[in-house]
Amino acid sequence: YCGLLFRHEGWPLCIHEKIVVQLASIDWRILKPGDFYLQVVPYLKKSPRIVLKCLAKDKHNVEEVVIPEVSYTSIFTLEWLSTFNGERMGIALENCLLTTDDKIFRVPWDKVVNPEFINKPKTPQLSEALVNGVCTSPVPQEDLKSDLE
Repeated sequence: YCGLLFRHEGWPLCIHEKIVVQLASIDWRILKPGDFYLQVVPYLKKSPRIVLKCLAKDKHNVEEVVIPEVSYTSIFTLEWLSTFNGERMGIALENCLLTTDDKIFRVPWDKVVNPEFINKPKTPQLSEALVNGVCTSPVPQEDLKSDLE
């Protein structure tokens, strides 16, 4: 996303007021087959972990899967969920639960992983270098001002 401004600056942790990565559990009774949510959980005395939570096969419990740290850079892609679904048995996961203070939203994963931008995406200029997916060339100050207007 080199040189682009996100419409929702908190992406991927949140989309506007909707929280994508939860800090607390969601009531399991809200989960339907195909639903899941991501939550940050403490892990011993190490860095917190991200877990995926979904309805268990018995439909009365929550299945909790620890996401390997090596996957963190690819979680917010369609390929990640497709691979995850390919490795598990049961109903494919497709809707991510997002929360606000008082509501829960069931959002298709493809809507979560495709962020909106203030300007339409442009092809990176030859002078813009990408290193591990990160833009190493700063965006000119004039471009930032015009995008904000």
